Amino acid sequence: MKQFFKDRDCCTMIRPLTNEENLQNLANMDLDELRADFVEQVMQLRRKVINRIKPKMLNGKKLTGPMLATLAESYMVAINNGAVPSIENAWSYICKSECHKAIEESLTKFEDVLKEVAIHRIPVDEEELKEIYAEAKKEAIAVF
Repeated sequence: MKQFFKDRDCCTMIRPLTNEENLQNLANMDLDELRADFVEQVMQLRRKVINRIKPKMLNGKKLTGPMLATLAESYMVAINNGAVPSIENAWSYICKSECHKAIEESLTKFEDVLKEVAIHRIPVDEEELKEIYAEAKKEAIAVF
């Protein structure tokens, strides 16, 4: 774990409430119902985290939110199945997933352009259809 989380920090915080019964219902409490010292500690912790946060990187590439969620899910599945998570396998999975999404989005764009342009020109001759196809392909590649 130390290898994966080289930069670590801990902080202690006071109890958010002194009433034991209210602690059981902490999730439903408003900030103004919590101890002022606790709220200040939470705000300091948030500032500290926000100031130190860096984009998650894997194999030299920045991970997007969906990519990070996919990575976490693949680790969770591996751990739940009794395996050791493999960064290389997870990275391959992320790449395949992102490529699949890109292909789907570009195919959708291609179909949309064909529908938008060709529907208004029916009937079309072969040369005009080639032009429409070329335009749809160009826009699909731009999306990809």
